[in-house]
Amino acid sequence: MKKSPLKKRYLLQNPKEAVRTFATAFPSYEKLFLGLYLENSSHYANPLGVLSIRFERVEEIVVFEDICASYICEEVSEDKRYKKRFLLLFGIPERYDFLIEEVFKRCDALKMPPFEFALLGGMSSQKVLRVLLYQQMRCLEEAVALLLEDDAKAPKRLSLYARECIALLELGRSLFDASLCEGFMEKLSLFTCKQRVVLLRFVQTKAYETFKMDMDFFLREQSGFYLLEKSEMPLFFLLKKKHKKGSARIVKRLRKALI
Repeated sequence: MKKSPLKKRYLLQNPKEAVRTFATAFPSYEKLFLGLYLENSSHYANPLGVLSIRFERVEEIVVFEDICASYICEEVSEDKRYKKRFLLLFGIPERYDFLIEEVFKRCDALKMPPFEFALLGGMSSQKVLRVLLYQQMRCLEEAVALLLEDDAKAPKRLSLYARECIALLELGRSLFDASLCEGFMEKLSLFTCKQRVVLLRFVQTKAYETFKMDMDFFLREQSGFYLLEKSEMPLFFLLKKKHKKGSARIVKRLRKALI
């Protein structure tokens, strides 16, 4: 009976140098190599990385850990925070903070469905909600494009994405300017009617274009102008609170995403 390979993940310092050392010591390293996540070195003086490897024998693990000892911070094979679905969007979990523009770029590149990632309870509530709103707005705009192509499912999709945006804004009432949230929710409510003629009429107006620009400006705004005093509350405490029925389903999904 063939033995199952031993899969390991390691948090590394100087990850590129570590991989070069690994490749030198293991001529067949390409067969063992599963993946490498690298932090952007332009943002951190000492970037970290996560290396995933598949070993065939326990002896290979011993050799690898010996030759790469100076690079290994710790083995993280059993730590869910280092799984692909977290790293791809928010990066190394040692960094509770994250650059929101960088995460937006990853959202665009990865095309990940909303909520298909893991979260840390210590993250900034307002930043997490803005990332989620960014993802939902991308989905909404894609559904608008389908509506204009006469896709039969577009009205239903628009209603779904609009309701999720409204729920996120409802959840963010204690974080963001109240009049801003109300204005966005009023515009988003127009997408919930599911009547194709009404929807087509709205998405071809200047009001819709203005709504998109205003939302994009809010999501990318860095001065904190629209933020309230408690906006940097850790996500764990925001989700721990009691919430209105409108945002309850979103809260449940976010609690499930916490690791």
